[in-house]
Amino acid sequence: MLDGAGLQDSWYGALEAAQNNFRQLLTSHSSPEWKRFSDTSSSSTNVKGKGRASSTPQPSNVILHRKVTKGGTVYRAVLDVPLGEDGIPSLDACKAVLVSPELRKEWDPAVEGAHLVEMCDQVTRIVKTNFTLGWPASPRDAVTISRTFNDATTLIDISTSLPRSPNEPAYLRPSPPYVRSEVTLFAWCIQILKPQTPTGEQSSKQNSSRVRLTCFWQHDLRAIWNFGTASSMAQQLSSMMVGFFKTVKSRGTRIPLLAGYGNGISLERVRFAIDREALTIEYSIVPEEEDHATHTSEQGLEELHALREHRRLTRSIECALPANEGWDVQLSTKASSEEVQRLPWTQHATISESSGAKADEKIMFSLKHAALPNEHAVLKVTVVIELSGPSSGLRLNGIPQPIERVEERDPSSYYMSQSMLQDASSTADFSLRSSSTFNTATSGTSGTSTVAERPPQAQTMTERTAAAQKSILARVKRSYIYFSSLLQEPEAKWRRTTEARGVSIAQLDSIDPTLVVYRAEATFVGLGLWDLYAAIITPGARAYWDKLYDDAVLLEDVNPLTELWHFKTKPAWPSNGRDSVLLKTVYKSPTTIHVFAFSADDPNLFPHIPPVDPNVIRTQVDLQGWAIEALSPTTTLLTLLEQSDPKGWTNKTSIPQQMITAVTGVGDFAIKFGGPPVVTRLEGARANDIRYDHEKGSFRIEYEGSPDRRSSTVENADKESSSPTMPVIECELRCDLDTWASSLDIVVDPPPQSIICLRRHRLSSAGGGLWLTISHDAVHASDERLLAIVRRAPQGVTKEKGVVMVNGAKVNVDVEELPDREAKTLAKQKRVKPIRIPLDQPPVLGVIRRRRAEWGADVDNAVGDTSSERTSSPSSVTEFSTSAPKFVNTWTRYFSFAVEQATATTQQAVAAISPAMAGGADAVPSSSKPPMQYALEALSFLQRLHSRPIVDGWTVVSEKEFPVHRRLCEDISSVIPVHKGEKVIEGVSAEEVASVLTSYDCRRQWDTRFDSVNVFESFGADAHTAFVVTKGGFPFRDRGFYLANLTAKQTIPGTSSRRNTTDSEQHNDSRAAVFIASASFSPESVASFSQSKYNSYQLPVGRVFVDGWILETLDPYAAENYAIPSTRCTRVVAVDYGGSVPAAVNSMINGMLPKSILAVETYVKSTSPPPFMRLPAASMVISNKNDDDVTSHQSWSLRRRDPHRTLVITGYEPSDRIYHSLVALNPSGAGANASAQSGNERTPRPNKVVIKPRTPSPPESQSSESVETVTPSSPSKQDGSKRSHSRDVLRSPSMFTTRGEVRNPIDLLVAEIIVDSKLYPEGYEVKVNSRIDKTKDKCLQLHSSWGSSTSLSLPVSYAVYTLPPSPHHSSGLNVDRPPRHLLRLTLPTAQYQVSTIQDPLTGETRSAPPKPEWLLDLEEGRAVLEIEIKPARSGPGKVLVDGQHVTILTEKESLTNIGRDELLDTRTSKMDLLLRISGDIGQPPQELQTPVAISGYLLDETPSPALSTPVIDPVENQSTSSAPDDSVENPDITITSEEARPPDSAASGLLRFLNSYPNPLFRFSSPSPRLSAANAGQGSVFSESASSSRRTSTMEKDVPEGSSIGDGRLPMLRTANTAVYPLSTVIVVALIAFLLGSLLRSLISPADFIYVVSDIKDAGDVSTGWREIRRLLEVKYILGGWDFQVAVVRRH
Repeated sequence: MLDGAGLQDSWYGALEAAQNNFRQLLTSHSSPEWKRFSDTSSSSTNVKGKGRASSTPQPSNVILHRKVTKGGTVYRAVLDVPLGEDGIPSLDACKAVLVSPELRKEWDPAVEGAHLVEMCDQVTRIVKTNFTLGWPASPRDAVTISRTFNDATTLIDISTSLPRSPNEPAYLRPSPPYVRSEVTLFAWCIQILKPQTPTGEQSSKQNSSRVRLTCFWQHDLRAIWNFGTASSMAQQLSSMMVGFFKTVKSRGTRIPLLAGYGNGISLERVRFAIDREALTIEYSIVPEEEDHATHTSEQGLEELHALREHRRLTRSIECALPANEGWDVQLSTKASSEEVQRLPWTQHATISESSGAKADEKIMFSLKHAALPNEHAVLKVTVVIELSGPSSGLRLNGIPQPIERVEERDPSSYYMSQSMLQDASSTADFSLRSSSTFNTATSGTSGTSTVAERPPQAQTMTERTAAAQKSILARVKRSYIYFSSLLQEPEAKWRRTTEARGVSIAQLDSIDPTLVVYRAEATFVGLGLWDLYAAIITPGARAYWDKLYDDAVLLEDVNPLTELWHFKTKPAWPSNGRDSVLLKTVYKSPTTIHVFAFSADDPNLFPHIPPVDPNVIRTQVDLQGWAIEALSPTTTLLTLLEQSDPKGWTNKTSIPQQMITAVTGVGDFAIKFGGPPVVTRLEGARANDIRYDHEKGSFRIEYEGSPDRRSSTVENADKESSSPTMPVIECELRCDLDTWASSLDIVVDPPPQSIICLRRHRLSSAGGGLWLTISHDAVHASDERLLAIVRRAPQGVTKEKGVVMVNGAKVNVDVEELPDREAKTLAKQKRVKPIRIPLDQPPVLGVIRRRRAEWGADVDNAVGDTSSERTSSPSSVTEFSTSAPKFVNTWTRYFSFAVEQATATTQQAVAAISPAMAGGADAVPSSSKPPMQYALEALSFLQRLHSRPIVDGWTVVSEKEFPVHRRLCEDISSVIPVHKGEKVIEGVSAEEVASVLTSYDCRRQWDTRFDSVNVFESFGADAHTAFVVTKGGFPFRDRGFYLANLTAKQTIPGTSSRRNTTDSEQHNDSRAAVFIASASFSPESVASFSQSKYNSYQLPVGRVFVDGWILETLDPYAAENYAIPSTRCTRVVAVDYGGSVPAAVNSMINGMLPKSILAVETYVKSTSPPPFMRLPAASMVISNKNDDDVTSHQSWSLRRRDPHRTLVITGYEPSDRIYHSLVALNPSGAGANASAQSGNERTPRPNKVVIKPRTPSPPESQSSESVETVTPSSPSKQDGSKRSHSRDVLRSPSMFTTRGEVRNPIDLLVAEIIVDSKLYPEGYEVKVNSRIDKTKDKCLQLHSSWGSSTSLSLPVSYAVYTLPPSPHHSSGLNVDRPPRHLLRLTLPTAQYQVSTIQDPLTGETRSAPPKPEWLLDLEEGRAVLEIEIKPARSGPGKVLVDGQHVTILTEKESLTNIGRDELLDTRTSKMDLLLRISGDIGQPPQELQTPVAISGYLLDETPSPALSTPVIDPVENQSTSSAPDDSVENPDITITSEEARPPDSAASGLLRFLNSYPNPLFRFSSPSPRLSAANAGQGSVFSESASSSRRTSTMEKDVPEGSSIGDGRLPMLRTANTAVYPLSTVIVVALIAFLLGSLLRSLISPADFIYVVSDIKDAGDVSTGWREIRRLLEVKYILGGWDFQVAVVRRH
């Protein structure tokens, strides 16, 4: 046995051997033994255009060699990258990535996870790595020791596996199901190559400095299956090199490092959190060691340097932090006593005056602790260093710390071996190939020697030929392909037949009647993955739940994954007994296990098949497969697939009942008895017999050694000598110590060489239970029979639980603890169904393909943005500041704090009952700013809060459900704080949540404070201004708000996201943040609208500083375990309710508003998403350019990228499920807006014209310009010129495509609407009304009277496609969910754009047909379309368009017709683009100042000079700058006292709000009644024809002659009826209704029967005298007990 010192010496000896091996490989770089091989997949995947030079390397740029040595095959990968101007990639960044093992899974596709286990010294560390290699058998892991050397130009990192030792600590022992692999060498050599002296004419690129990345890789996976072919190794190494470079470039300058620690420090845990970008260091202060011996491979100066650093940092730690970022350090201590906890500690932060690149500057942050008072004292320290804020600097426990600038340290302080440095520098000038290894597109195989890839070596057996073994593997593969394809079949292909005892049986819906496949599914709560697997795979357990079970015999152990079994069942009268010979195979992954079997009947392949008994029927099993999938640590989904023929008299109808019995029996057995012992791995041996007796609680396995099963045999087949490690035979067992047994009694014959026991918590992700690894020496036990018997320990032998006895001796059991907090989190973890993928392929190749696809998309974006990046101005560099707020002394700080507390207490008591009075700019919005300018400012704040969140200054208001924070932001308001709440809504995407938030009628369902809304103006793309009324709640009145609303979308880049995840997004638009911004504007901006119409009750007006939503669809490949899709919802609110609302109540309401996310979540999950318009888009898109510095770009510019279509406004009524939208179609908009677009690309100058209260230009009368019906007419010459111009515009800009093919004309696409068919299970109907409007320069009407018309002016064509299911939409969660439909509306314009051609054979001239009248009118003006979608009674799945049935194309037909790209295109390229431009804050874009449509019914009825004033074009206004200012400014609008903004009509005092209420009796006689909630919502888009015509006639009477308001028929808001009834009429109507109700009540109420006789003698005759009385009116207790009744009497 080795002691601790000897064990550590053996570790350092292995590291020194790896260093010597590394130096030999460096010195033999030019040896001919290095054979070149290439990655053929990377060169084949290069698409057109990828060969050009870019700043990002490609996998084809990696140069790969391999060398066969005695110890195995060594691979070498070399990549040369240019050194950027900013010094990236720098050696410090590369070192930060290499010494942070948690980052390895980001750049190495073969790694699942890694973490630091122990720090031996400052440069030596022990790391445990879990690989994805090894599945479907068992995964692999490795424990390596690493050391890092570096100087100014070279960085070397060497890793090798720790040698196995019986005295090794528990955390270094194998942890099943992981198999410990051997990493002989994993080394990096990174060099900065300086430019050589130019000789002759050489380009600057060849002389520029570059960085050479060299990696040596030698890994023994200990597997007989060939995981490491040359092709797969080439793909893995090339992807690893490129991934390492990308990680260094994106994260290298954002990683904090533990630079060193000294004597008296005992490190316990060092972790780097990738999502938080935080480094956690846990250490203890221990007594100093007098003599500290360091273990270094080089003696002399290196050892002296290590000793000096160890003494310099006595009881101290030192961290290196990149200086270009801000850091937040949190320090906490725990001690054995209060005296020890009060020990002082000091901190010091310095930065070196470096002459290099600014990215290399480091802040050296050190913490020094005082000595412990005695040897028994304990002090534990936790330091968390987290990235914070956009500004650089350092904060310790929230207090800024000064940073001292010092001289740069001596370069000799680098820990670097001189001999190793010489060996590394010898390879610097060596050229690996004649041409450059970077920025080339040449093939990797040209001009180089290659080594032919060896075919995978299959397992060979003495009794079976290679051809027979290959045939067996082919059958297994074919069966698994069939099994996995059945698992992935959609739910629509399965027909439910039976459901009993929690098991659902379904039959495959096949056109072949002979194909009968059944599927049984059940979900078990409280069971783990391995318990169910053990219950299924153990043959003896079947006897418990299958009463017909007879016996199961293992015939042959074919290979480590496949076994041949013979199963027997008892006869049950009147049927005979049956048996089956099955070839069973098991594939495993971390969350899924597949067990599938099929009949084996070929005696040539399987000579051990027993003959058929005449009294037994042999069953034919085509497929019997189990799929065990972990939904959560406590929930498992079990699926059974069965396709068999029982033969004989029994038919296949009995199979479903047998499947129910099997599935429920397995579950009941696992719940009651737990998981029995099961063999999970057998290495170097083959099993002869496996038995399990459930009654005795005994498991028995008999096996023998097999040389062909050893991993070293295949690995070292072509080597001169075998591996230096002795071959062993390992048997790995798993048992449940929680339920199956409390203790174990194990017998192993012969006695094992070693046995390792590891017990995990049942909720552990690595697999709960007890894992046993029994090892024998393969040399001594080669000819012996090995036997292992696992039994329950007899009761009463030991009272202690968890005891394992082997051959009568107690064995130590290593327990892997799980913290209680983590166990509770795992127990409450939500269920997530894993993606069903085949398990027979290693997941490494899938990761490689996904990452290369992402890299290819990044290169395309980088090449496309090259020209724009060159012309853009460089962003301002944030200067580093070391200044910090300083106090004069401690007493002054204490006195100031006491005074502030006393003053604040008094002020808060007064302010709690006082209104929040805002002053300055916060009092009233300025009328000089247009309304949409406030919305853009709110959008800027939301974007800045999302991209660079403010960490400091937030105060927690509430932590119930989810935390709500508050912070006072000066740029928003100096009085009203900003409240922010954030929560993740699982199961829905951001677009679905946004469709609910932007609909006012949907808002009425989830927002209890929302009352009504009146829309003033619409600017397109859902940008509009409105007057919103919210409920105040007793005793306060309701509040009105003038709001400007804007919706914008921004695509989140993969590298600059604020939450860096493990994998990048797959789709460019799948992770787009949606911003919904609202802010108040000045009421004077809408002075032309009458307040008596939209604010009839003269409600107090408040101000919304910002009310925004940030919706971000989470990355499905992130580390968080959320459902797909999931959306992170953030609501930001700052509202001043004004009036008499006290500040405390105002703050309380603002604190509750972020909690509305819960109401939104409940509403979204309870209903299907409404239809939404995809084209034209209902939102804008924000450009990602210049996104690094959000605050420096204040102004905005808008670029209309879709000049043909404009979405005016949309609405949705959730109660009636009616969707409406208004679309303006302008085919000639491209030519008209060409100059405007070119002008928008330039930086606009600030407008110096003072804007008066703006009056929107009302639309012209429809009678003069708008055409309702088209009549043929002969156009004039002037019209012909206009139409020819429009005709040219309608054509494509080029007659040829990019491939040189002739571009065929296509029909004009009008609109695209996505409809979720689940919303309309009974089918839906689409109505499209259109008209041609030649007044295309005038505003449209948001309300019109032609909504009920069914006539069409345009021949609109319709097509309905089925969208494929998407994981980024809630419809993609369940395969049985009804699909989504894509409704496309087009105009047949392609046939009129055909060029004139002459037939060369006949001489006939063929040209396009003459254009119809509607097309000629459309070219001159524009079209206005009203689209309505509502439920129909046509039948499930039917769609009616204008009364006619439309065929719905299936998913396959849709993909064939228009393609997947066209179906899934989100039309982001057609959205209006918002750009930030440099300069001062100016006016918003002109497109957001001129409305597209207005609400004419809300205009002021009083004639105003502004209505007759001609509207001046802004372009013309700027050209005539010499004109006087009076011609530019609009005349002031005279506002009457009734229409002016009413102040609070409240007296002084606390109850002044009571005086604000009008007399309730006068509400009925108000001249302009207030809009009710049902009549004023925007969702109530279109009313019926009667109310529409009545409203239009009334509006035409009220509009003055000079206004010329149009007669458009689209009522986007349902207005209140202008008819007024007196109070007497209301009372009479109520009385009549009461009497009618009484009459109806009497008809259904029971009747009274009275017997009336005139003479007492007739009392005996019951045939006459009956009266039936029905009461019409009854008033009880009128007088003296009398009731008043009015009734009708019927004689009988």
